[in-house]
Amino acid sequence: MTRSQRIERLLTAIPELSDYRLKLIDRIVGVFSLPRDYWKAKASGLISERVLEDFGDVLRLHHCFSREPFSKDKLEYALESVLKASGEDATLAPRGQRGYDIQINGENFSLKTEAAKAIRLNTIHISKFMELGGGQWGDDPNDLVGLREQFLGALGGIQRILILRALKKGTPDYFYELVEIPKALLKKAATGRFKMMSASKQFPKPGYCYVEKNGESLFSLYFDGGGERKLQIKGLRKDLCVVHASWKFVPPTDTP
Repeated sequence: MTRSQRIERLLTAIPELSDYRLKLIDRIVGVFSLPRDYWKAKASGLISERVLEDFGDVLRLHHCFSREPFSKDKLEYALESVLKASGEDATLAPRGQRGYDIQINGENFSLKTEAAKAIRLNTIHISKFMELGGGQWGDDPNDLVGLREQFLGALGGIQRILILRALKKGTPDYFYELVEIPKALLKKAATGRFKMMSASKQFPKPGYCYVEKNGESLFSLYFDGGGERKLQIKGLRKDLCVVHASWKFVPPTDTP
């Protein structure tokens, strides 16, 4: 459909809409005139100017009708859509596929989101990098070795890791950033230092794999022994990552 045909179709449909539907359309159209600040890294080979604009507008449309941060499933579908619209080769992983979430120009990407109330600007926390359902895990500190191997094995199925971070959530504006976590950084966990939380009442016992360099923390793996049995990544330094883009914008106000 051409641009003129699309405009003609909208002009034909608008007079037939109810007052409430007109209000919805007015709200959607109005959001595009509100203040916004989009930025991309010049060296980013992933985010073009068009993808920057289109993805930012998807974020703004989401917050026309929701105060909740952009979720992982929305990230997957929105990223595929805007990349395809810009001419990139992007395909979501098949439903139920473990490991990667989307393939972009032949590379497997894992997508994550972060939106906790206590989010920190300079460190990244992934509350669920993966599930830890299999393998030996009880109260023996040596069990942590096998859990780390599960993590390193999962890295083998992906080439790149992206995380969309909701740094501000509408008071008074929204602020998102897209950060790439280098796979080589995460693989440093292979030489990390273990600590089993033996005093914990949980079973299996939770534990840590601390990844350090010259006595300074780079990040830690947290093997969460709760009901989900999941792997968290805590305290990952953002200065060791790549910020591809950011989106800051004012949400619409409720008007009659």
